[in-house]
Amino acid sequence: MKVALLVAVSLAAPFADGADIWYVDASADIWGDGRSWESAFTTIGRALQSAYGGDTVIVAQGTYRERLQIDTRTILVTSKEPLNPNVVANTIIDGGAEGPVVTFWGHESERCVLQGFTITNGSAPSGGGINGNGTLATIRYNVITWNVAYGGPWPHHGCGGGIYRCNGVIENNVISENVAGDEDNAGDGGAMAYCAGTVRRNTIIRNRVVGKTCNPEFPWNCDTAVAPGLWVCNGTIEGNFIAENYSEFASGEGICESWGRIVRNTLTGNSGGGIVSCGGEILQNLVAFNPGAGIYGCEGFLSNNVVFGNAGTWAVTGGLGECSGIITNCIVWGNGSPDGRQVADSDLPTYSCIQGWTGGGKGNINLEPKFVDAEKGDFRLLPDSPCIDAGDNNVADLPDTDILGMHRIMYGGRSLTVDMGAYEFYINDLTRGPNPDETTFTWSSLADKSYSIFYTDDLLTWHLAIATFPSSGNTTTSWIDDGTTTGVLPSLVPRRFYRTLEDL
Repeated sequence: MKVALLVAVSLAAPFADGADIWYVDASADIWGDGRSWESAFTTIGRALQSAYGGDTVIVAQGTYRERLQIDTRTILVTSKEPLNPNVVANTIIDGGAEGPVVTFWGHESERCVLQGFTITNGSAPSGGGINGNGTLATIRYNVITWNVAYGGPWPHHGCGGGIYRCNGVIENNVISENVAGDEDNAGDGGAMAYCAGTVRRNTIIRNRVVGKTCNPEFPWNCDTAVAPGLWVCNGTIEGNFIAENYSEFASGEGICESWGRIVRNTLTGNSGGGIVSCGGEILQNLVAFNPGAGIYGCEGFLSNNVVFGNAGTWAVTGGLGECSGIITNCIVWGNGSPDGRQVADSDLPTYSCIQGWTGGGKGNINLEPKFVDAEKGDFRLLPDSPCIDAGDNNVADLPDTDILGMHRIMYGGRSLTVDMGAYEFYINDLTRGPNPDETTFTWSSLADKSYSIFYTDDLLTWHLAIATFPSSGNTTTSWIDDGTTTGVLPSLVPRRFYRTLEDL
């Protein structure tokens, strides 16, 4: 709780001692000087004109029908409560379909922050919601929705319906219902395009690309809209939920032509596919139930991905196709394919679980992976999965955590070996004993760690049983509930549940 409180305070605090705070309230009765809520400015633009480097602009709930120009290297522009979804939904910047809602000059540092707004109704050739011009500004906790990057005559395309050329950190935003292109001209990057910074923990859903652009001199030479999700975003793309992004053509990828690190993302329901024509490291992603391809035409290091249930409507396989480089520790299963192949025209995988695989390769298996409930999207491994402790530890850049942020390389009952797929299996086991009235709780552990153990009898209130219980090593640790710290023997209650928390 202390950490959360400190974060909440810092989001609205001025950047430096001596910096000014400017207040904006659309419902203010008078045109004030912006120095307090009682004399607040009525427009955000007026506050930006008054602010200098290091200042903070705090904006009250309301609808602000204006387009912002941000050109200060270090400024915090924030709603009153950027972590409160209701406040964000009701602090609206409406661009009136007359250009980008927010335009950065391009020289801002990462200490320029835009957070806590609904950014909507922008319309521009590039960056309908936000046009960054290469800015390093931080964009976080916003809802960026219903913006348009319209196309133009050959060879121009509309790029980045939601965000364009923002090279700083883009995190914890909802980017939805944005469009690139129009009826007569193709668009690229419905959610975002040409963003070279870190893109992490965003929800990127239901963005679209439309249109087709043809060369007037050679009418048969046409480009169609591509990449309703992310297009040419070459920074780290991490921990995002990318779903239901749509193109009227085959090219409806969640992530396309991006050459940075793509790690721990979930891509599902994107019309053209999951990850297409990308390079670099593609690690621990869940790519499932996309009507097009799963992972297709990619280069570089592919490790610990789950590729499941992709239809393969336009590719050689809905699984993993035309990929080159190291392919290891992956699960490729249940994908559509014209000839039944799950991995096609790719470099030889190793230590992977591939349906129907007969192509050799060290450590590969073709046994059912045994997910908890794949049809409902739960791709964790059951205790008897053949993918547990079956991967390869000796690969470069193996991540420390899995797709859920849990430790990698945990003892799964056989050896201290990484699991195949995006999820690491953990032992959580209860057994009766050693005495009839006692229960032994066992879990996968790490050496040199300690754990706090909690219990509940009603699944409503959790109680601390013991703190800083030392690990037994890099396999498992066990603790016996004999009633001493829980107050009542486990045999005397109808049910009891346990959980552990690793101490920091």
